[in-house]
Amino acid sequence: MSEFTAKKLKEARVRAGLSQDEAANLMKLNKRAISQIEAAQRNLSADELAQFSRIYEVDVRELLFLEFTEAGEEQRLAAKYSSFFKLLEKLSDRDIEDVYWVIKRKVEGLL
Repeated sequence: MSEFTAKKLKEARVRAGLSQDEAANLMKLNKRAISQIEAAQRNLSADELAQFSRIYEVDVRELLFLEFTEAGEEQRLAAKYSSFFKLLEKLSDRDIEDVYWVIKRKVEGLL
């Protein structure tokens, strides 16, 4: 595993507010394995990488690609929600207005 991915995994764990022990429990690994992963001393399977992505609530591309992490926040959000935007484009104007109304109410805490 690359040192870049190891560093990004540690950063994501810290941002998620998890200790190595907590991450190990969620991953069903021991703390030593988390420590080795974050030190780039242990390889990851694709399944483990996906599980870290879910647990830390981070896009897997952010853990793998330097170019993705260097992208601006707007670009990251657009990439993250690109499938949502593609679906949105298929809706009628009225349906899009309804979606925005629901999102706005959700953000305001009214739903």
